[in-house]
Amino acid sequence: MRFPRLFLLLFFLWAIFQVRPAVSRALVIQDAAGRRVEIKVPVKRAVFFIGYELIPYLDLWGQTVGISLWAKRYSDLLKKTSPPGWLRKIPTVGTATQINLETLAVLSPDLIVTWSYRPESLELLEGFARKNGAVVIALAPESLRDLYRSMELLAQVFGRERRLHRVEKAMEGIFSLIQDRLQGLKRRKRVLWIWGDRCHCQVAGGRGVVADLLRLSGGRNCAETLDHPYPRVSPERIVLWDPEVIFIWGNAPFGPEEVFEDRRLAVVTAVKHRAVYKAPAWSTWSPRVALLTLWAAMKLYPERFRGLSFSTLVREFDAHAL
Repeated sequence: MRFPRLFLLLFFLWAIFQVRPAVSRALVIQDAAGRRVEIKVPVKRAVFFIGYELIPYLDLWGQTVGISLWAKRYSDLLKKTSPPGWLRKIPTVGTATQINLETLAVLSPDLIVTWSYRPESLELLEGFARKNGAVVIALAPESLRDLYRSMELLAQVFGRERRLHRVEKAMEGIFSLIQDRLQGLKRRKRVLWIWGDRCHCQVAGGRGVVADLLRLSGGRNCAETLDHPYPRVSPERIVLWDPEVIFIWGNAPFGPEEVFEDRRLAVVTAVKHRAVYKAPAWSTWSPRVALLTLWAAMKLYPERFRGLSFSTLVREFDAHAL
């Protein structure tokens, strides 16, 4: 009878070591605001003002305790991928520019993810974090490479490195498809990306994720010499650029018809040929930027993507990445 007892003891000791909890450690990073931030990882309670499209891609449902109002109200991705009842129950914490500090205090997050474009909002969150034992990370990717780094940072913070590897593989598959289809392209079409300002004069400049999106989709960004992600320009300048295709940000409060009716832009080639398209309302700070790049490429050069269905490619991407 001694052998079975010894076997049971060894099995018991083995089981203890197999189920022991992960040891917390400190991770020191520099965020987009240039701040040195120390985070205890893996994070267990997070609030997302931005970057919320990474919740389904990194499977952060159990580690997310609050999201922005815009995420809850407008994110089609969260609506179609969240567990039953999750989106209805998850508290909102305002927006990145109108923060609900009372709700934040109740949620008691370990980590708050926001952006760095509004210094006053970031200072407000920093003050809250000091008083409540939280950490704030500011993100502001200014290139596709920056976006990859931001995703890798969050995967590290939440202990989701293996999950991100799968997401990045799906993204690279889309980028490779675009590159293959655009091989031998002799002339790049002039393209302009318009943001949400109703004056139709806030555009995507030469810095930012969208600048890379336009380049990888085969376009020549009319505003590429402007060293800013969101520069404002005059209608006269747009006329001089004469874009052949215009893309409208998916969350803009207007669509192609309003641009067609803008008399200041009537002589622009894209307007005359009705080559103005509104992008899907997806975040460009998300793995779905690969799909947005594909969408743009298919609008710019439909003849090079014959035989492909965008909706089918989206479903295949989700099947591999989610």
